[in-house]
Amino acid sequence: MQRIAHLDHPEVREIVPSHHCVVRFRQRRPVGERGGSAVADALIHTLEEAHVSRWPPAWAVSDRHTAMWAVSGKLAFPLERTDRPGRWLATTCLAP
Repeated sequence: MQRIAHLDHPEVREIVPSHHCVVRFRQRRPVGERGGSAVADALIHTLEEAHVSRWPPAWAVSDRHTAMWAVSGKLAFPLERTDRPGRWLATTCLAP
């Protein structure tokens, strides 16, 4: 999947989900429709609607440093900088 979520955030303009993120999203938020396109659409929509912050949800706090988080409902996506300004990588999809 090479889809990009576009956001209106001063630091995080785009989020690119990693393959691992897609797999975890599929496990944690079942999509009613079959096929990769339906999963991609649901994931991109979830990322575009997420609240972006430097703070993780309380249940996702760990000793691993993550610069930014995208949080949508009960899902949290740790974000890592990429070499392109404004573009971030969602490394995984977490749920409580």
